[in-house]
Amino acid sequence: MSVAHQGVSAAREMRARDWDRVASDYFTEVVSPLSAGVPRPLARALDAVRDPRRKTVADLGCGVGTLLPALTARFGRVLGIDFSAAMLARSRAACRARNLTLHRADLADLRDFHRRLDVAVTVNAVLTPDPERLDRVFVELRSTLKPGGILLGIFPAMEAVLYQGLLIHERERRHRSPERARSKTSVILERAKYDFVHGTYRESRTAQKFFYAFELKYRLRRAGFRRVRMGQVLYPWETVGGYECFPDEPPMWDWFVRARP
Repeated sequence: MSVAHQGVSAAREMRARDWDRVASDYFTEVVSPLSAGVPRPLARALDAVRDPRRKTVADLGCGVGTLLPALTARFGRVLGIDFSAAMLARSRAACRARNLTLHRADLADLRDFHRRLDVAVTVNAVLTPDPERLDRVFVELRSTLKPGGILLGIFPAMEAVLYQGLLIHERERRHRSPERARSKTSVILERAKYDFVHGTYRESRTAQKFFYAFELKYRLRRAGFRRVRMGQVLYPWETVGGYECFPDEPPMWDWFVRARP
């Protein structure tokens, strides 16, 4: 879903050195859709790619390389790209396939990979709260694709945070006055750390981006994607550490995007 509560005005995005520090304990620090394997929507989309042995795929923001074994088993050529040297070292340890190459690069500058990819995959790696940098990242994602290529992306969902807030408030108002229920909900949700207009969560000096569905469509289309399809990656309640748990309610989610230029 997101960085596990990492991350107002002066807050910055996590830099490469910040990710270097968490590389050795990645799944403790990060709530990842890959912690239980390849999510079903992404797996189905990868399976639908025709003639994969003739195709080049990249994991853009590959992190510790969790997805790379699945990609190398299916595709002819696989690139793992990240701006953290420590993450790339973990990726190499996770996957030593001969059809894999690893590259250190920033998602806002992928010029070395323009028009080289049949499939671009990015899993909760687009996290910058800077709107100008976001614009560059989405343009670069599109620019990596060959004609006919496809972007398969998972992005943190801001609507899921609001859903969590609703469930907390519904629980609290059963036992408290309306005023106290609202106040308690804000505290539990860490309301002061969220900017629901700009879709960010901040903690200390770092901030992370979450996306509304309408915002994702807007940004993708402005970057040059014309065919955008939205879906969800669902998170069983027991996997969403750092959030309240409501096992009798529908689960939280991240956005799953399929987009073509």
